Amino acid sequence: MRNFVVAAWERRRKPERELSVIKADTAENAIVRLAASRPEAEQAGVYEAWPVDEPGCNLRLTFAPRQKPS
Repeated sequence: MRNFVVAAWERRRKPERELSVIKADTAENAIVRLAASRPEAEQAGVYEAWPVDEPGCNLRLTFAPRQKPS
């Protein structure tokens, strides 16, 4: 397991980045851990993750709000 810095923000409502350090096997797992720890209404947004010791190696994912079936 490695320590990853995860930056999270929602472009429209909260443009400032929230930084967290999360222990995980991969950057993807670090992002999922952070997103899953938030209330469902706050999970959508942009997430970036990078190893603490390799800041130039980052991953960016965008989570969209869930579409309610009609």
